[in-house]
Amino acid sequence: MTNLSIAYIDFGDRFDPNGTSGIERKKLSQIFELEKLGIVKRLAFSPKHKKTMFGNLSRLLPFFPSTFFFTCDVKQLEGLDVVYFRKPSYVDRYTINLLKDIKKQNPKCVILFEIPTYPYDKEKAGLIKYPLLVKDRWNRRMLQKYVNRIVLVTSKERTIFNIPTICTMNGIDFENTLLREVSPIEHKNIHAIIIANFEFWHGLDRIIGGLTQYYSAWNEEKPKFTLHIVGDGPGIEKIKQQCKENVIEKYVLLHGSLSFTEISKVYNQVSLAINSIGRHRITGTRIDSSIKSREYAAKGLPIITERGISIDYVPENYPYVLEIPADESLLDIESVIAFHDRIYSGNDPVVIADTIRAFAKDRCSSEAMMRPVLTYVREMLLQ
Repeated sequence: MTNLSIAYIDFGDRFDPNGTSGIERKKLSQIFELEKLGIVKRLAFSPKHKKTMFGNLSRLLPFFPSTFFFTCDVKQLEGLDVVYFRKPSYVDRYTINLLKDIKKQNPKCVILFEIPTYPYDKEKAGLIKYPLLVKDRWNRRMLQKYVNRIVLVTSKERTIFNIPTICTMNGIDFENTLLREVSPIEHKNIHAIIIANFEFWHGLDRIIGGLTQYYSAWNEEKPKFTLHIVGDGPGIEKIKQQCKENVIEKYVLLHGSLSFTEISKVYNQVSLAINSIGRHRITGTRIDSSIKSREYAAKGLPIITERGISIDYVPENYPYVLEIPADESLLDIESVIAFHDRIYSGNDPVVIADTIRAFAKDRCSSEAMMRPVLTYVREMLLQ
């Protein structure tokens, strides 16, 4: 333990650490690792008011904040040695002014600026979001005045916006993400899980379409395949309607948002996990460093993911990952079942789960994630 004074700055609503948000648990694990360097205070900037029509429109304008209004007591910025600053949705002049205030108060302070997804311009390129992207492009040029290093978790770029990078990958706290309770495998009754705050790039429609296709030709000789959907988000109501219309409602269990404890109970029912299978729709990167890809492995689950958008800690031809086409085709449930049977037939499911978890823990724990960051800070301030 050292005695550095550290601020962890992030934006957006705080989530219940026991809830479904993998992002919140990631933040808490980052803070835990930073505490190895000193005392960490978290400055979480959340919207002060409910979003209104005026707020939604005004944030598109050049000199209004993109992340809604927040205020910062300058006294909170005094005496800092290190700031770990998670990029808000958009870099605007309020972001730059906050960084400027930090440097003014603490000229020798090391500022680390995390960009969770890079490149991100494609994700912001829609007509409605385009004015925000323009603001981001204009203001991010000024980051180099205040930021010592950019922390990248999904890219290996050595320099971004004329700032050197620290390249790492997402990690999770394995101590608080326990292995699921592994049950005997029922090859005639397979359960899979997908967890997210769902957006169109999660590809839920591909899964539902695949299930509809599978059950349209189902007979008693075929296994039953049940999907557990955990989380909410845009499009969930449409998915519910699709399930009703296609008579697969009893094979698609929509749990909604659950606490961490409740999610663990669902994990205990499944033997497969499905990763985002719509990333090809939005991303400019070919690397998946998602929190969920780590959590699934920590639970000891084989994973379905997209071909060509590789999970960063997984080597090529890893036997516990099935890659499907990165296109608009429906998920082939028959091939998923064949993958499931190849893994579990004649093998102890507990050994399989332990093997998957141990492999992931060695590569993407929160300690491994933050190690390059801590090394850099020690080199800068503690030598």
